[in-house]
This record gives sequence, C-alpha cells and structure tokens, in this order.
Amino acid sequence: MLDETVQNQLKKLTALFLEENTKLNLSAFRTEEDCWHGNVLDSLAATELQYFSQAKEGARVLDIGTGGGFPLLPLAIAYPAIRFTGLDSTQKKIDAIGRIVTDMGLSNVELICGRTEELGCEAEYREQFDIVAARALAPLNTLLEYASPFVKPKGHIVCWKSMRIEQELKDSLLARAELSCQLIAQHTYALPEKWGQRQLIIFEKRGPIAVAYPRAVGIPKKSPLL
Repeated sequence: MLDETVQNQLKKLTALFLEENTKLNLSAFRTEEDCWHGNVLDSLAATELQYFSQAKEGARVLDIGTGGGFPLLPLAIAYPAIRFTGLDSTQKKIDAIGRIVTDMGLSNVELICGRTEELGCEAEYREQFDIVAARALAPLNTLLEYASPFVKPKGHIVCWKSMRIEQELKDSLLARAELSCQLIAQHTYALPEKWGQRQLIIFEKRGPIAVAYPRAVGIPKKSPLL
C-alpha cells in the first residue's frame, strides 16, 4: 500500500503527464482514468517484486524505451532511494519527461537520449545496472538483446507483457542462451475493471555476454535471434 505522500505525487504526475501529452503524442491514454490505470498502476505492478522492494539504497535501474516515462516515473516516486535512468531515442520525449522531472523535483532520475544498440557498447553503461525495465517495447528475443548488455551479472531484466506470450517465450529460447539470460519468474497481476490481467516476465543475467552484442542499430529488430 502506497502512503498518502506517494499517492499525491502520483496524482501530480498524472496531471503533468496529461498536460505534456496534449503537446506531444506520448501515450494513447488521454484521460485521467486511463492514464492512472493504464500507465501509473501498470508501472507500479513492479512494486510487487522483491527485486525492487528489496533493492539496496543507491541501486541503479534503467528503463529502456521509456517513451512517456513509464514505468520510470512512478517507480522513481515509489523508491526515492533507488537511482533511475530513462533511455529513449527520441529527444522530444526525453525533453517532455525532463520537464515533468523538474516540476516534480525528482532528484533520483537521470535521462539519456540515444539508441540501446550504441549505448549498450559503451563502458559508461555496459553492465552498470542492477535492473533493466522494459514496457511495451519489443518481442522478447529482440528485447533481451537491447537489455542484457546494460545489466550486471546476477542482475535482472523485468518485462511488462500481456498474458498471451507462449510463442514469444518459445521464440526467445536462443536469445536467452546466447545472452546468458535465464527466465526465473512470471508474475501475474490484475488491474481494475476493463484492464484485466497482465504479467511481468523476469530474467536473471547469469554472466557477461559476448562483445558482439548488441549488434548494430536496427539489426536486433530486423534479424532477431531465433
């Protein structure tokens, strides 16, 4: 259960986000109710995981393809002792999130504009994060190639997914083996009313990966590991 201060911050976040969303298409959720359920509460499903609730002070979390700032911003509000980084390839989206971060006074959020395939090769970011989060970004075989270079060995990748991903899980078997990612949990959660059940897919990175990964920009999407 979130305390009153956090709930008030989340309501402020919703209002600021909806204001930004009128200027730039950050999300299809354009009403307070839809944004609250479809973005905020959906992001906060990760608070049910021990990887967040038991994270040490100063732990680092990267949200790749953060888009409009979800799950980045709700989780940063819920866990002020964790250091969050949002990564997106679109500067306008990063600028919009930056304005929200400034208005919210969130001191535990950093924002980066860039491509995962490029930044995942840089020493400043490679294997520097305890958790990588990804929501509505790509199929698992592509997503793991985006995410795994950033995660420390024994760190975790948390993916927001629908309930119907049996084929996606099968298609990711080679990617999991090649990228040292082991599926360790599927956490089901329910959103109110029409939103229904969803799940978080959690992988643990068992060890370092080959320097060949990630491949060049565009290749993980065009030619996923199969």
